[in-house]
Amino acid sequence: MRTQKQARRFGARASVLVLGLVAAGAVIAPASSASAAVPGLVRVTATSVSDSADFHSTTATCPAGKVLTGTGYELNGVTGEGVVDDFRPNGGVAAAPTAVTVGAYESDATALNWSATAYAICANPLPGLVRASTVGASNSLDFRSVVANCPVGKVLTGAGYELNGVTGEGIVDDFRPNGGPATAPTSAASGAYEEDVFAGNWSDTAYAICATA
Repeated sequence: MRTQKQARRFGARASVLVLGLVAAGAVIAPASSASAAVPGLVRVTATSVSDSADFHSTTATCPAGKVLTGTGYELNGVTGEGVVDDFRPNGGVAAAPTAVTVGAYESDATALNWSATAYAICANPLPGLVRASTVGASNSLDFRSVVANCPVGKVLTGAGYELNGVTGEGIVDDFRPNGGPATAPTSAASGAYEEDVFAGNWSDTAYAICATA
Protein backbone atom coordinates (compact mmCIF):
# COMPACT_ATOMS: atom_id res chain seq x y z
CA MET A 1 0.00 0.00 0.00
CA ARG A 2 1.31 3.45 -0.83
CA THR A 3 2.04 5.96 1.86
CA GLN A 4 0.41 9.41 1.66
CA LYS A 5 3.70 10.81 0.35
CA GLN A 6 3.87 8.18 -2.38
CA ALA A 7 0.24 8.73 -3.35
CA ARG A 8 0.91 12.42 -3.86
CA ARG A 9 3.86 11.57 -6.09
CA PHE A 10 1.78 9.22 -8.15
CA GLY A 11 -0.97 11.78 -8.67
CA ALA A 12 0.51 13.02 -11.96
CA ARG A 13 -1.62 12.64 -15.08
CA ALA A 14 -1.23 9.45 -17.08
CA SER A 15 -1.33 11.38 -20.35
CA VAL A 16 1.26 13.90 -21.50
CA LEU A 17 1.86 15.74 -24.76
CA VAL A 18 4.96 17.79 -25.39
CA LEU A 19 4.14 20.56 -27.86
CA GLY A 20 7.13 22.85 -28.15
CA LEU A 21 6.47 23.50 -31.83
CA VAL A 22 4.24 26.54 -31.42
CA ALA A 23 6.94 28.34 -29.47
CA ALA A 24 9.64 27.24 -31.89
CA GLY A 25 7.49 28.30 -34.83
CA ALA A 26 6.92 31.71 -33.29
CA VAL A 27 10.65 32.21 -32.93
CA ILE A 28 11.38 31.13 -36.49
CA ALA A 29 8.60 33.09 -38.18
CA PRO A 30 6.53 35.33 -35.87
CA ALA A 31 4.22 36.50 -38.66
CA SER A 32 3.36 32.99 -39.86
CA SER A 33 1.19 30.21 -38.49
CA ALA A 34 2.86 27.22 -36.84
CA SER A 35 1.92 25.03 -39.80
CA ALA A 36 3.57 27.49 -42.21
CA ALA A 37 6.70 27.76 -40.05
CA VAL A 38 6.86 23.96 -39.69
CA PRO A 39 5.73 22.56 -43.08
CA GLY A 40 4.23 19.10 -43.37
CA LEU A 41 3.19 18.91 -39.70
CA VAL A 42 1.27 15.73 -38.78
CA ARG A 43 0.60 13.55 -35.73
CA VAL A 44 1.22 9.78 -35.78
CA THR A 45 0.00 7.34 -33.10
CA ALA A 46 0.83 3.75 -32.18
CA THR A 47 -0.87 1.67 -29.46
CA SER A 48 0.42 -1.48 -27.82
CA VAL A 49 -1.61 -4.64 -27.38
CA SER A 50 -4.23 -4.38 -24.61
CA ASP A 51 -3.80 -7.15 -22.04
CA SER A 52 -2.87 -7.66 -18.37
CA ALA A 53 0.89 -8.10 -18.90
CA ASP A 54 3.15 -6.17 -16.51
CA PHE A 55 4.99 -4.29 -19.29
CA HIS A 56 3.73 -2.61 -22.47
CA SER A 57 5.80 -0.93 -25.18
CA THR A 58 5.02 0.76 -28.49
CA THR A 59 6.80 2.99 -31.01
CA ALA A 60 5.26 5.77 -33.11
CA THR A 61 7.29 6.30 -36.29
CA CYS A 62 7.13 9.34 -38.57
CA PRO A 63 6.17 8.83 -42.22
CA ALA A 64 9.06 8.47 -44.65
CA GLY A 65 10.76 11.79 -45.30
CA LYS A 66 9.56 13.42 -42.06
CA VAL A 67 11.34 14.00 -38.74
CA LEU A 68 10.21 13.94 -35.11
CA THR A 69 9.67 17.37 -33.58
CA GLY A 70 7.48 16.58 -30.56
CA THR A 71 6.23 13.65 -28.50
CA GLY A 72 3.44 12.43 -26.25
CA TYR A 73 2.01 9.37 -24.55
CA GLU A 74 -1.16 7.97 -22.99
CA LEU A 75 -1.92 5.00 -20.73
CA ASN A 76 -5.33 3.41 -21.27
CA GLY A 77 -7.26 1.23 -18.82
CA VAL A 78 -4.71 1.01 -16.03
CA THR A 79 -6.44 3.51 -13.69
CA GLY A 80 -3.50 5.01 -11.86
CA GLU A 81 -1.52 1.78 -11.62
CA GLY A 82 0.81 2.36 -14.60
CA VAL A 83 4.24 4.02 -14.68
CA VAL A 84 5.83 5.29 -17.89
CA ASP A 85 9.44 4.13 -17.65
CA ASP A 86 10.60 4.92 -21.20
CA PHE A 87 9.61 8.00 -23.21
CA ARG A 88 12.47 7.92 -25.64
CA PRO A 89 12.96 9.62 -29.02
CA ASN A 90 15.50 7.97 -31.31
CA GLY A 91 18.22 9.90 -33.17
CA GLY A 92 21.35 11.48 -31.73
CA VAL A 93 23.74 14.42 -31.87
CA ALA A 94 24.30 13.84 -35.60
CA ALA A 95 20.97 12.26 -36.57
CA ALA A 96 17.47 13.73 -36.65
CA PRO A 97 14.95 11.74 -34.59
CA THR A 98 12.16 10.00 -36.52
CA ALA A 99 10.35 7.93 -33.86
CA VAL A 100 9.44 7.83 -30.17
CA THR A 101 9.14 4.72 -27.98
CA VAL A 102 6.91 4.54 -24.90
CA GLY A 103 7.36 1.75 -22.34
CA ALA A 104 5.23 1.39 -19.20
CA TYR A 105 5.10 -0.96 -16.22
CA GLU A 106 2.42 -1.74 -13.65
CA SER A 107 3.34 -0.02 -10.39
CA ASP A 108 1.29 -2.60 -8.47
CA ALA A 109 0.03 -5.92 -9.81
CA THR A 110 -3.35 -5.58 -11.53
CA ALA A 111 -5.54 -7.97 -13.49
CA LEU A 112 -6.87 -5.14 -15.68
CA ASN A 113 -6.28 -5.13 -19.43
CA TRP A 114 -4.40 -1.98 -20.38
CA SER A 115 -2.30 -0.46 -23.15
CA ALA A 116 0.16 2.33 -23.91
CA THR A 117 -0.11 4.81 -26.80
CA ALA A 118 2.81 6.77 -28.24
CA TYR A 119 2.33 10.05 -30.14
CA ALA A 120 4.84 11.39 -32.66
CA ILE A 121 4.57 14.95 -33.95
CA CYS A 122 6.30 14.94 -37.32
CA ALA A 123 7.20 17.52 -39.97
CA ASN A 124 9.25 17.96 -43.10
CA PRO A 125 12.96 18.08 -42.17
CA LEU A 126 13.84 21.11 -40.03
CA PRO A 127 17.26 22.78 -40.24
CA GLY A 128 19.72 21.35 -37.76
CA LEU A 129 17.29 18.96 -36.05
CA VAL A 130 19.08 16.63 -33.59
CA ARG A 131 18.48 14.75 -30.35
CA ALA A 132 20.59 15.62 -27.30
CA SER A 133 20.65 13.54 -24.12
CA THR A 134 22.10 13.56 -20.61
CA VAL A 135 22.37 10.52 -18.34
CA GLY A 136 22.10 11.13 -14.60
CA ALA A 137 24.11 9.41 -11.86
CA SER A 138 23.26 5.78 -11.09
CA ASN A 139 22.75 5.23 -7.36
CA SER A 140 20.11 4.21 -4.80
CA LEU A 141 19.00 7.72 -3.75
CA ASP A 142 15.27 8.38 -3.55
CA PHE A 143 15.35 11.35 -5.97
CA ARG A 144 17.41 12.31 -8.96
CA SER A 145 17.25 15.16 -11.49
CA VAL A 146 18.93 15.59 -14.88
CA VAL A 147 18.87 18.27 -17.62
CA ALA A 148 19.36 17.79 -21.38
CA ASN A 149 20.61 20.97 -23.06
CA CYS A 150 20.32 21.82 -26.74
CA PRO A 151 23.58 22.56 -28.57
CA VAL A 152 24.47 26.25 -28.79
CA GLY A 153 22.35 28.03 -31.40
CA LYS A 154 19.49 25.52 -31.27
CA VAL A 155 16.07 25.65 -29.57
CA LEU A 156 13.92 22.95 -27.99
CA THR A 157 10.97 21.54 -29.95
CA GLY A 158 10.30 18.37 -27.94
CA ALA A 159 11.63 16.19 -25.15
CA GLY A 160 11.66 12.76 -23.53
CA TYR A 161 13.04 10.77 -20.62
CA GLU A 162 14.06 7.25 -19.62
CA LEU A 163 14.34 5.52 -16.23
CA ASN A 164 16.97 2.79 -16.07
CA GLY A 165 17.16 0.00 -13.49
CA VAL A 166 14.10 0.88 -11.43
CA THR A 167 11.54 -1.33 -13.26
CA GLY A 168 8.19 0.19 -12.36
CA GLU A 169 9.28 1.66 -9.02
CA GLY A 170 10.25 5.13 -10.30
CA ILE A 171 7.89 8.06 -10.89
CA VAL A 172 8.81 11.06 -13.06
CA ASP A 173 7.65 14.00 -10.96
CA ASP A 174 9.15 16.83 -13.04
CA PHE A 175 9.34 16.93 -16.84
CA ARG A 176 9.95 20.57 -17.56
CA PRO A 177 11.25 22.69 -20.46
CA ASN A 178 12.93 26.00 -19.65
CA GLY A 179 12.14 29.26 -21.45
CA GLY A 180 9.12 31.53 -21.11
CA PRO A 181 6.60 33.72 -22.98
CA ALA A 182 9.41 35.79 -24.53
CA THR A 183 12.26 33.26 -24.39
CA ALA A 184 12.68 30.18 -26.58
CA PRO A 185 13.24 26.95 -24.59
CA THR A 186 16.68 25.39 -24.91
CA SER A 187 16.64 22.52 -22.39
CA ALA A 188 14.44 19.87 -20.76
CA ALA A 189 14.69 18.75 -17.12
CA SER A 190 13.52 15.41 -15.75
CA GLY A 191 13.19 14.66 -12.02
CA ALA A 192 12.13 11.28 -10.65
CA TYR A 193 11.34 9.71 -7.26
CA GLU A 194 11.13 6.14 -6.06
CA GLU A 195 7.48 5.18 -5.72
CA ASP A 196 8.29 2.62 -3.01
CA VAL A 197 11.57 2.13 -1.16
CA PHE A 198 13.98 0.60 -3.68
CA ALA A 199 17.48 -0.58 -2.73
CA GLY A 200 18.88 -0.97 -6.25
CA ASN A 201 20.89 1.57 -8.23
CA TRP A 202 18.96 3.43 -10.91
CA SER A 203 19.28 6.48 -13.14
CA ASP A 204 17.25 8.99 -15.14
CA THR A 205 18.07 10.12 -18.70
CA ALA A 206 16.67 13.34 -20.20
CA TYR A 207 16.26 13.85 -23.96
CA ALA A 208 15.96 17.14 -25.86
CA ILE A 209 14.84 17.45 -29.48
CA CYS A 210 16.47 20.58 -30.86
CA ALA A 211 16.49 22.56 -34.11
CA THR A 212 18.36 25.59 -35.42
CA ALA A 213 16.89 28.77 -33.95
